[in-house]
Amino acid sequence: MNNQKVREIVKGYKRHFKSIHKEEIYKWRAVKCFQDNWNVSAPDFLAMLDNSFALAKNLLDSGLYYPKRMLHHYSAKEPETVRQLFIDLYKEDEDLIDRIETFQEGIKAINKKYFPDKNDYQDKRAVLVYLCLRYPDRYYLYKYRMFKGFVGLVDYPYQPKTGDIQNILEYLSLCDIVKAEIIKDNELLEVHKTRIKDQEYLDSSYHILTQDIIYAAVQHIDKFDQGGKQEPALKRLVKVDRTVLPKADPVVLKGSFTNYIENDKEKKRIGDLGELLVLQHEQEKLKSLGINKVPEHISKSQGDGLGYDILSYDENGKQMFIEVKTTSNGVNTPFYITRNELEKSKQDSDHFFLYRLYEFDDTDNKAKYYKQKGNLTDLCVNPILYRAIVAE
Repeated sequence: MNNQKVREIVKGYKRHFKSIHKEEIYKWRAVKCFQDNWNVSAPDFLAMLDNSFALAKNLLDSGLYYPKRMLHHYSAKEPETVRQLFIDLYKEDEDLIDRIETFQEGIKAINKKYFPDKNDYQDKRAVLVYLCLRYPDRYYLYKYRMFKGFVGLVDYPYQPKTGDIQNILEYLSLCDIVKAEIIKDNELLEVHKTRIKDQEYLDSSYHILTQDIIYAAVQHIDKFDQGGKQEPALKRLVKVDRTVLPKADPVVLKGSFTNYIENDKEKKRIGDLGELLVLQHEQEKLKSLGINKVPEHISKSQGDGLGYDILSYDENGKQMFIEVKTTSNGVNTPFYITRNELEKSKQDSDHFFLYRLYEFDDTDNKAKYYKQKGNLTDLCVNPILYRAIVAE
């Protein structure tokens, strides 16, 4: 990932804001219209749906792409079925991929029943529009070609594949990284405020703005400076030999006032960048070794919970389960190990590796790191949190 290229794109967006703004303002209006009209409990679901999507034509019906039109037909035939599909899609406490696939499967069933010879058009792009219209502070508008084009512009170490659900997870992660650069630019945020009137959604989280910049970079590529080349990851990730000697610290009962929400956001951003750096490092390593295998970003392709972030291979082609822990602070900064990470390190101790990145520099995307192989039990000396289960 090349953050310098992202910064150059943001600069280009500011320079050409007036022309870009005129072409894309409909997105903020479409979200505002949806927010003002959506009521999943409305007695007349079809009318409510049509009112909610009234300004979303450019997002959902353009060229030979008709998800909005088909959604109207489905709701006219089976309004209660479609209502329930949206209720389930918007259950934010459940797995995102499961919700997307369940929604698509439900629509396909209706389409097969009433319009067997027609395309339902409810692809991942359309479903992300529905999610973004409902939760514009959580999701980002999505287009496959836009994502694929932008990945190449900023050296993001993932190659989108047509129809692959992993594209969504990688895209959302990429957007979060880009947004973190955008909100550092106060001049841009002030310019952005000028576009927001009564008929536009406020977009205080800057998710619509983030997607707009990504889209503009691909659509208006000739307007942006595409410099900012960076060194290979093999040089940006510097290995340091280190003996790990964990120690227990005393329990101190002391109150504090800490902004955990913002701190956690920053830790996640740095953590994501660290994983991408290691992923690039492993890609380049395998290529240099002539090993015809591709490392996989497991925490994105299969989600968290498997106990490691990246599946790679050593010089003999054997699997490596890599867990990445990243900090912008020094080598002695404490870090957390989850129960699943500990269990994975025990189960596959011969193939499990902890990569501890420290002094991470997000300007040039480089860091120092040390590597710890095997069972992590000896590192788990400071219990922080317990999960309590109440027996019946």
